[in-house]
Amino acid sequence: MGWRRKRAPIPPRSRWLPGYWLRHPLFSLVALLLGTPVLLLLEIDSAYRSHRLNTYGVHAEATVLEVHSLGRNSYVVASFTTADGHHVVTQITDYYWSPRPRVGDAATVLYDPASPDAIVRDIRIGDESLTAWVFFGLVVTLVSGGGVSLWRTWSMWRENAEDWRSGRHFA
Repeated sequence: MGWRRKRAPIPPRSRWLPGYWLRHPLFSLVALLLGTPVLLLLEIDSAYRSHRLNTYGVHAEATVLEVHSLGRNSYVVASFTTADGHHVVTQITDYYWSPRPRVGDAATVLYDPASPDAIVRDIRIGDESLTAWVFFGLVVTLVSGGGVSLWRTWSMWRENAEDWRSGRHFA
């Protein structure tokens, strides 16, 4: 077997290449630590808006001015008059879409008197506070499960990143 030449050793790849740091467990940890507060803040904001509407909400009759059917991002533009007499034109994303709204339809909306143009929902949707807290619990569960999984598999991920760097990886 002396007729084969030995291969020259492969120089290790840089740690700054995406193949290394995407495989490294520290990347997952940083993503988990940065993503968790964002998701929690979004859920807390949703719970706060629902609480404001349920506690201080005022009913008003709104008229649909525009209908924007964009799949999951559908909304209507509606106008209504607040109890103070102010005329408000706003986008309502929490609108009941069965049957599909048309321009000129009348709907009862619930709005926050402190911010009538930002916190508005169709009364037919109902109370959303339970939904916000369920998603909050789901985020906490997923983050804690991801943290435990990362803690248990840390050495495997680190070894995978080092194998990629040295050229011993399979993929």
